[in-house]
Amino acid sequence: MRITQAEVIPIRIPKKNPFRVAYATRTACLGMLLQVKTDDGYSGWGEAVPVREVTGEDRAIVFGRLRTWAAQHLVGRDPFAVEELRRAIAGNLAGMPSAQCAVDTALWDVRGQALGLSMWELLGRERTWHWASASIGIKSVDETVAEAQALLRKGFHDLKVKIGLDPDQDVARVLALRQRLGLDWRLYLDANQGYTVDQAIQVTHRLAEGGAQVELIEQPVPAGDLEGLARVTCESPIPICADEAVKDPASLISLIRLRAAHMINVKLMKCGGPTVAALMVHMAEAAGMRAMIGCMIESRVGITAGLHVALALDNVKYIDLDGAFDLADDIVSPDSGAQYRDGKQFLALGQGTSQGRMNASISSSVPPAGAPAPGLGVRMDLAAVRRNTDHELQL
Repeated sequence: MRITQAEVIPIRIPKKNPFRVAYATRTACLGMLLQVKTDDGYSGWGEAVPVREVTGEDRAIVFGRLRTWAAQHLVGRDPFAVEELRRAIAGNLAGMPSAQCAVDTALWDVRGQALGLSMWELLGRERTWHWASASIGIKSVDETVAEAQALLRKGFHDLKVKIGLDPDQDVARVLALRQRLGLDWRLYLDANQGYTVDQAIQVTHRLAEGGAQVELIEQPVPAGDLEGLARVTCESPIPICADEAVKDPASLISLIRLRAAHMINVKLMKCGGPTVAALMVHMAEAAGMRAMIGCMIESRVGITAGLHVALALDNVKYIDLDGAFDLADDIVSPDSGAQYRDGKQFLALGQGTSQGRMNASISSSVPPAGAPAPGLGVRMDLAAVRRNTDHELQL
């Protein structure tokens, strides 16, 4: 088997509502798709979403580099030459983890299709569904409570609330959520590097003393301050999750040495794709740390890749794969890829599995009678891809 074609398509999919975090406000999914085709007739897809504040990447540079490299160096290779391709991706796309993710995902998709097995099966097939989480940006107290209430009514069990701009306002928002909406749902917080070390410690104690029952707080201090993060982790009564501070296996080793977090958020876009993500989840497990699989604002191509990893591995205790929930358009056919229903995310099953069995499967951690479609398991809506192609970036 040989790769015969590799095409990169920039996409811009608007969000229905702006999303504000400590370092930016997002209004669209700004990514790019990689499609690879083989001489056996397989077609694999992957997605790259460069985010300068997280991965240090420039989107236009990533697009140009990925398009040129894929056409010149990916075409002609055997997709099953795994180690050779790993070296090529790491070397030629160094410093571009989202581009690496697109290539790695597309290769997993092709290999899985050729073998007749889904990524979920090839990676570990641990569970068939996970509790979904939905994120709420930085808003006023009343707006935060209203959005949280609406999400809980839709069936969400886990909510993530963005904090990090004003410690006093953040504490007020979180305590108001618990006072008005009760305790029978899980609450995550994400400061996106917004606090000083002292502010972070104070916030964790104020929340704990106020009875907020917070499941975890992500990245309370700047990513480069591992010693500060370690101090927060040591003194916080609430579990601390590293996100921006842990981008790849090397940074995870540094984190483990300093005992700088209780858990890590692994994002395929910042680590380089499913292969490295799985490695990091296992590394965290060996160090006694739990893992979350997170995302950027991505289409359901990237979200589906993350969900395969999350459902395959035992040490993934949380997911934050809501990056496509609020997009105004969907480039993946609705009955394929990552699915959401009744507070759960799961993978659409392949052909030959009845809809009834699929529905039943999400109520149990036992794998269903069927299995997800081979490879990534997404069927692309090519008309939607054309509608959302970013022609400005192509120029």
